[in-house]
Amino acid sequence: MMGEEEFQERQIVGDRIVGTTINMHFCGQVGEMGKDKAQVTLTTREDMEVEPGITHTGFVQAAAGFAALCAINKKNSIIIGSDVKFLAPVETNQVVELKAKTMLGDMRKCEVKVEGFVLNIKIFDGLFYIVIFDKKLFKLKLKDDKEL
Repeated sequence: MMGEEEFQERQIVGDRIVGTTINMHFCGQVGEMGKDKAQVTLTTREDMEVEPGITHTGFVQAAAGFAALCAINKKNSIIIGSDVKFLAPVETNQVVELKAKTMLGDMRKCEVKVEGFVLNIKIFDGLFYIVIFDKKLFKLKLKDDKEL
């Protein structure tokens, strides 16, 4: 018989809640996922270049943020801040492995550490701050230009 903790972990692995409509071309593919951890793989391409042969760091940070959200895997989770370091440039057509692990988590606020590697060389180090809301945060209703 399966213990409660093991059952919850299996549920999370099979049922990703966050980022279900995200463009994985730009934010990476989810590989491994479990309770308080996730791994995302980003393959850099020419349409991500800031200059020939070099990937814009924004794509690495986006993939790292996606990995952090996957580690939490809770509905209505929003990144409210991050402290990141880019330790080396990423070339075009490289595979970046991003590993996320929850460092601090409670009912509303979480801190997730994300490390990025290219060929086992650490190229990214970050801490993401995530808040979990009870319901959808934004429900915008834009006014017609005539009313402004």
